[in-house]
Formats: sequence, C-alpha cells, structure tokens
Amino acid sequence: SLLTMDGEEEDEQVIAEEVEAMKSVYENDCTILNSIPPHFHLSLKPRIADVSSHQFVEIVLEVHATPQYPKEPPSVAIVDCKGLDQHRQKHLLNHIQTKANELSPGLMLVALCEEAVEKLSDMNHPDGDCPLCLFPLVTEEHQSETLPFMKLMSCFHCFHSECIIRWWNWLESSKQTGSSKSDNATARRNRGMCNCKVAFDDRHV
Repeated sequence: SLLTMDGEEEDEQVIAEEVEAMKSVYENDCTILNSIPPHFHLSLKPRIADVSSHQFVEIVLEVHATPQYPKEPPSVAIVDCKGLDQHRQKHLLNHIQTKANELSPGLMLVALCEEAVEKLSDMNHPDGDCPLCLFPLVTEEHQSETLPFMKLMSCFHCFHSECIIRWWNWLESSKQTGSSKSDNATARRNRGMCNCKVAFDDRHV
C-alpha cells in the first residue's frame, strides 16, 4: 500500500512539473483550471500571427485530462475561435484528438499543444464565401495570387475588397439621401459587421 501511495505521489509530481512546463512555454496564453488532473485553456495563434494582417484564424483550446492521465489521452474542445467555421473547427479538433491518441500513453501536453499550433498555422487562410456577394473568397485558380479581400480585426471575417467598398458607399449614399433604408443601414452598421450576413438590401452588389 505504501508503494502504491509513493507511486501515485511520484506520478502527481511528474504531472505537476509538466503543467509548470506548460505555463512557462505559453505564459499568459495558458489558463490553468486544474493542475491534477490537468485542465486548462490555451489561446493559440498561427505561427505567422506576429504580423496581424497575415492572421486569419485563432482559437482558445480546452484540454481536459481525466485522473487516468497520462495512461489515457486528454480530451480537447474549442471554447472560442475566430476565422473557422464549424466544418474547419471539427477538422482541427479531429486532428488534435487523433494526435493525442497517438501519443498515449505518456506525458504529452506541450507536444499536443504544439501540434495544435502547427495545424492551426496550416489552416491560416481565409475560407468560405464573402458574406456580401456569397461568392468564394478564394477561387481555386487564384490560390497563389495576392487576394483582394479585407479582414475585420474584431472577428476575422473576410470580405472581397470590392464588395466591402460598394457596401460602405451604399451606406453613405443612403445616409445622404435620407432614404427610408437609411435607418436600416445605420442600425446594421451600428450592430457591427460581426453578424456578417450584412447583405445589401435587394442585393446591392
């Protein structure tokens, strides 16, 4: 019984040291909710995110281990994100969870989070359709070209540059003419672009 207790205490010490390593690697980006078993939130950006104009994705990853860790892998979830739709969130989570299963059994917290950063870096590009015109942001034949789009810093939603300029010009002209649509336009603008289905009334594109 004493041997078992000593073994458990030794395991807990190793896990506590691993959590400390996590905190030293990620510093303020890591919020420890529980040390043993490990449970934390980690704010992750792609490797290129030191240049904000080149950042299109960002997540807060939740890593939650059971008392059986490190014999069994922790579970992962996304508690907040920018720039990833449901499909891409699921793809990212599946990748991270698969990696956790591959690394199990064993200590893996830093390695798992680094894997998440690598995958997020691979996914660091605008995806889907422009919310204004509903056409793809990036067409397959223009993947390698500089893209004429704008990104909202608050939510990372992207729009074709031409679409956002037309939308803004339409808003301004609505205000100046005092049309009946101007109240709707102003309300839409004040509500913030984050709703992102800020389609032009009657498809003004």
